[in-house]
Amino acid sequence: METKSQSLEKVLNDLSTVGGIELSAIVSRQGLLMVSREGDGKLSSEAIAALTATLYMSAESTTMRLIEQKPRTIIVETDDRHLITYAAGPDALIVVLVGKDGYIGLVLNELKKAAEKVKMII
Repeated sequence: METKSQSLEKVLNDLSTVGGIELSAIVSRQGLLMVSREGDGKLSSEAIAALTATLYMSAESTTMRLIEQKPRTIIVETDDRHLITYAAGPDALIVVLVGKDGYIGLVLNELKKAAEKVKMII
């Protein structure tokens, strides 16, 4: 029988088939890294886990005050990349860094599927 960690790694492996994803991780809402797939090794998954969880908590606080709903997705766009944080149930977030060659619509569609899998695992 496979462990939760192995099951979560399979989710990231499936996501890696989507073109343009440079880094992917599943993190707790508190910012603890569960599993990750690092691209070139220049980016620290632990740092990304902590920073994106902080970003999500801030966005959640803001949207709860404004519209009384939690965000599902947060997208941070730079000149050549997109950092996407996607809620995966009450306990986890999926984070991907998408390069300029990635298709955001396709990535978001796959993140929705991945989030459902993560909810079932955790």
